[in-house]
Amino acid sequence: MKRLEEKIAVITGASEGIGFQVARAFAAEGATVALLARGQEKLEEATQRIREEGGSCMSLPCDVGSTPQMQGAFEQLLARYGRIDVLLNNAAVAVPGDIVDDSDEEWNHLLNINLLGVFRGIKYALPSMLKQQKGSIINMASVQGDRSWDHWTTYAAAKGAMKAATRQLAGQYGPQGIRVNCISPGAIDTPMNQKRAAEEGPEFYEACKRMHALGRMGQENEVNGACVFLASDESSFVSGIDLSVDGGLLVLPRS
Repeated sequence: MKRLEEKIAVITGASEGIGFQVARAFAAEGATVALLARGQEKLEEATQRIREEGGSCMSLPCDVGSTPQMQGAFEQLLARYGRIDVLLNNAAVAVPGDIVDDSDEEWNHLLNINLLGVFRGIKYALPSMLKQQKGSIINMASVQGDRSWDHWTTYAAAKGAMKAATRQLAGQYGPQGIRVNCISPGAIDTPMNQKRAAEEGPEFYEACKRMHALGRMGQENEVNGACVFLASDESSFVSGIDLSVDGGLLVLPRS
């Protein structure tokens, strides 16, 4: 039996990058996967590819920064499947900025996506999990919630708050069979980081290589194993953890 057989899994930010690769892995392990993302064209392409690979999935265009859109998407999911077994809060934006120059609007924009988007996902998935007294919530955090980088305070603040919320929720809802964990990737070669490399030049990739003990960036699919483990019953006694998938970044001094 596949590790996620008969599970209904929801992934935000699932049209590309880590979210898409995890969606493929979940589907390959037998889950029915609901892909949520803003861009409809990329979302349809992602859905079609998973189906071509033999996976069961559906897609819903949805902006995690919008409460009405998130509420509507989860209502559609529950109307179709009747329950949610796994939620992966993956959607995020990466926007650098100096705290002296940042505006309220810039902070609010990033926090609305990277932190309140997680709140919305949990808010609308949790009632189904509580009803069945079982569920796995996985929040995609970052090592930037544990390490200082210049000009990334807003992003780090959102990821650090996500880690704290993960621990709080794991303690509160553990007695009802709900497991809540987060994963903290290092630098992964996603479209988000490829955009940064285009803006910052070749030094970006060189710096990423230097700061990892393994001497390289991670690939998009190298977060899959951690996600499948936390989504599956193999991790049935694991809750409240922050699992680093960082190529040894946190064991090295800041470069």
